Amino acid sequence: MELGEPAYTIATIASRAGKSEAYVYGRIRLADLIPPVAEAFLKDQITIGHALLIAKLPASQQQEAFSAAFRGLWTSEGNSQVLIPVRELASWIESNILLQLASAPFDKQDETLVPEAGSCVNCPKRTGFNKLLFPDVRKDSCTSPDCFRAKIDACVKRTLETKPQLIQISAAWNSREGAPLGRNQYVELEIKKPKPNGASTKLPANQKPCDKMAEAIVMDGGKRGQVVKVCADPACRVHHPDTPSPQQVERERAEERKRIEKEKLAITTRHRILATILQRVSAPLKKADLLAVAHYLIGHLSCGQVPALAKRHKVEAKKDFSSAQELLAKQVGTYDESELCKLLLEISLLDSAYQRSTASRDDVLIDAAKRYRVDTEKLQKAVGKEFAVKRDQKALKQKVRKTAD
Repeated sequence: MELGEPAYTIATIASRAGKSEAYVYGRIRLADLIPPVAEAFLKDQITIGHALLIAKLPASQQQEAFSAAFRGLWTSEGNSQVLIPVRELASWIESNILLQLASAPFDKQDETLVPEAGSCVNCPKRTGFNKLLFPDVRKDSCTSPDCFRAKIDACVKRTLETKPQLIQISAAWNSREGAPLGRNQYVELEIKKPKPNGASTKLPANQKPCDKMAEAIVMDGGKRGQVVKVCADPACRVHHPDTPSPQQVERERAEERKRIEKEKLAITTRHRILATILQRVSAPLKKADLLAVAHYLIGHLSCGQVPALAKRHKVEAKKDFSSAQELLAKQVGTYDESELCKLLLEISLLDSAYQRSTASRDDVLIDAAKRYRVDTEKLQKAVGKEFAVKRDQKALKQKVRKTAD
């Protein structure tokens, strides 16, 4: 095609080769593949179908499409890259790279929006401009994301200059103060014309107009630059029927203040009652007071402490944890003041008594023993002798059994 004479065109080459013009043009585009993709094609890492799809794109987008042509797959040899089918790659390109012009907010025929880009009608980067290269793309699309975004930015700027009263909205749910309204601060409306036959149908809220309805421009997301109808008034009864009125909000706040005040009053009163009780407590504690403390402590014992304490007090609980607590609390109710005092101290020393090691500096059991002048060494020797006697008796029984055998 670059020869001077004779002059060749795609049509003449297609006629001479016996192929369609689309076939010839697609093969010529293979010469425009970027080096990594061209090398993969020559090494048969991608098929001719994959190469033709990628070759249609500008050089700046070919690497992205080439990477999308492979999918990671875990096999017995580890993670490997598998080539996806041509049809799947074509769908990916159409969804991720080709930008549909039908949804663009700007005028496709406007040559002044971005002067260096011109209008989309005469742009060779438009799929509809080159049907030979994109015969399978049904929706007219742009193959240049940078140019597409530049036109959207220019469209947003021009729209705000001509209509400064437009509300700026965001596709994000929340927004910072001073930023476009978040998705939770407005309702996008889809006002439809009434049916010609006059039939009345119940419309959803977003299809109903209201007095607070206004125009807004989308500042981000897939609909950036589009001007839509919105209701941004939280007090609108049409689009926010569940939102309480200011009077109702004030009533609820007043009721909440009363509830908090009542709760504070009750808690403060009970604190005063407790303080007064403590002022009148005399030592030693009466049986009812000791029993109240004992029942509280038993109710707060851990799962490991309840069986140990129940066993020490010969309470047989064959059911669950709560039944053991109930039986233990019931038996404690029969104790006198002396036994209750011992129980309270026993509960406080229970964990220390079941420790395997007494190397800790804070050994409350040993401290209590010192207070009550318990000779721990003497007890240790006595326990050692008991263990020795049991050990000797066991050895004697084993010897007698072996002799009998």
